[in-house]
Amino acid sequence: MTDALLSFRELLGNIFSPYLGAIELFSAIISIAFLYGIIYVVVKLNVFGSKVTQFADIAMHLDFTKKRTIRAWQQIQKRVQVGDEPNLKLAVIEADKILDEVLKRSGFAGETMSDRLKNLTTAQLSNLEQVWGAHKLRNRIVHEPNFEVSKAEVELAVSIYGRAFQEFRLID
Repeated sequence: MTDALLSFRELLGNIFSPYLGAIELFSAIISIAFLYGIIYVVVKLNVFGSKVTQFADIAMHLDFTKKRTIRAWQQIQKRVQVGDEPNLKLAVIEADKILDEVLKRSGFAGETMSDRLKNLTTAQLSNLEQVWGAHKLRNRIVHEPNFEVSKAEVELAVSIYGRAFQEFRLID
């Protein structure tokens, strides 16, 4: 049985060997045609369209958000410079609010800021763990009326938010 199979392979090899170049060319043309067909179907079905539209929407809002963030960031820095406790607390609250708005507009899911932070990874926001700490400080400020905050704590939290804004390219 194996001798018959070997002789059959030799026979086919002898028949098709003169046409091997043409067969390879034909196979390449068919492969390119199929690849073109796949790309055509993907484009027509708009498989990636929703993601492209989402990123285009974000880009259109980015300029508006950037201008607004720069103004708010300047206000936050003024509050820190004033240095009294009410302004220090407001600086953290406002910075947290801006980041939350940026995350919402960027399409990160979640009902609350904490939910949106849980959906982030360090690949998306490199100082995620520090942002968590700053957000916890904000929560203490908001939920504990007698909570006292130091200027150093606020300066650190504000710098953490600032780094996040830089990563989102909202401030320089």
